Amino acid sequence: MLNFIKDVMAPTTRSTKSEDNKDGGICTKIKTTANSVNESKPPPQMKGYKVTDNERSKKYGIGANSCQMLKDKAKLKFPIKDLRMYLSTDGFEVSDDDYFQTLAPQTLFIIAGPDEIITTDADFEFEKLRKTSPLLRVADIIYEFIEQNPEQFRKMITDYENRKICRQEALDNKQAYHSKTQLSLRTQHSEWFEGQEERCHSKEEAMARRAQDRMRSYYYKTKEELTRNKLYRQNLKARHVIDAVLEQFRYLLIGCDYFSMLFDRKCPKKHEILQQHLDDETDASAMLPNKRLRQVIKEYTARHKILDEWSVSLCTELGDFYCQGSYSDNGNCCALKHTINPYASRENLILFQVWNLDHQIELSRSILPALIENVRVLVEQPQRKCTLHNNAYRMS
Repeated sequence: MLNFIKDVMAPTTRSTKSEDNKDGGICTKIKTTANSVNESKPPPQMKGYKVTDNERSKKYGIGANSCQMLKDKAKLKFPIKDLRMYLSTDGFEVSDDDYFQTLAPQTLFIIAGPDEIITTDADFEFEKLRKTSPLLRVADIIYEFIEQNPEQFRKMITDYENRKICRQEALDNKQAYHSKTQLSLRTQHSEWFEGQEERCHSKEEAMARRAQDRMRSYYYKTKEELTRNKLYRQNLKARHVIDAVLEQFRYLLIGCDYFSMLFDRKCPKKHEILQQHLDDETDASAMLPNKRLRQVIKEYTARHKILDEWSVSLCTELGDFYCQGSYSDNGNCCALKHTINPYASRENLILFQVWNLDHQIELSRSILPALIENVRVLVEQPQRKCTLHNNAYRMS
C-alpha cells in the first residue's frame, strides 16, 4: 500500500519540479537576454551644438551626445561656477538628458550662472537695435514710466479701453471739435479767447496780431544779432550797409502790416504750399514812423504791388497749418507732414506759439551768417555787381 501511494504521487511530484525548473530556466534566459541587449545598445549619436555667454561675447561649436558632456565641455570655454545651460530662444534651462536628446543639432545654448537673468535672442537683438535707433530709445522711457507709475499706467490702459467702447462718442466729439474750429467770434467760443486782448473780437484778428508779433520778434532778433556783430562794430562802411538793410526791412514790414495775413485763415490768397497738402488730403530806442507815414507806406506798397507775392496766408480756410519742412531748392516738404490748427482750441493756440513753420532752418545759424557774409563782400569789393540785378551797390 505504501509503495502504491509512492508510485501514484511520484509523477506529480516530478512534474511539479520539472515545471519549476522549466520556469526558472525561462526567467534566467530572459534576464540574460535583457542584459545582452543593454550591453549591445549603442551610445547616443554625437551632435553639434553652439554655446555662448549671456553677453554674446564669444560663441563656440561643441560636439556632444549628452547633456552632461555638453556641460563639461562648455566649462572649458566658460569657467562659470555652478554652470547652467539655457535655450537662447526662450531662456528655459535644459538639465534633463531625455529632453536634451530631442533638441535639433546646432541649437544655441546660453551658458550662465543660476542667478543670472537670461537675455533671449529676441531681447538681445532688440537691445542691439535700440542702441542704434534713437526712435526705439523711447521704450526705455515707457518701461521706466510703467515701473514708477503702475497705477497711472493701469488707469491709462483702462481709459484706452473705455475710449474703444465709446467710439460713437468720440466721433461726436470730433464733430464738435470741427464745429468749434469753424467758430470765429469771441461770443461764440469764449474759452478760446482766455488770456487774449479784449480788443480782439475774432479768432482771425487775434491770429493776425500773433503773426505781427512773431515778425516783429524776428526783426528785433535780427537787428540785435547784426548790430552786436564784430563787423558792424569795427567797420564803418559795414555799419552803414547793415543800418540801411535794417531800415529797408522795417519799412517793408510796415508796408505789409508785418505780414498780419500769414495766420489769417480768411485771407483770400493762400500760399502755394497749401495745395500740396490739400491734394493729399516794438523797439523803444528807434524812432517809429507816425501813423500818416505808415499809411503812406502801406498805400504805396499796395498800389505798386511790391509785396503781393508774399502777402499770402499760410493756413487753410479752416485754419490748418502744415510744416514746410527743411529748406531746399527743389521745394520738397517734410515727409512727416506735421499739422496744427490754432483756431480749434486754446491748447492748440498755446502750442502754436512754439510751433516752427520751417523746423529745420534757423535764423541765427543760416540766415544771419549769410547776410553778414554778403555785407562783408560788399565792403571788401565795392565794385562788385549784384548777380540778380546787375547793378553796383551804392553807399548812401
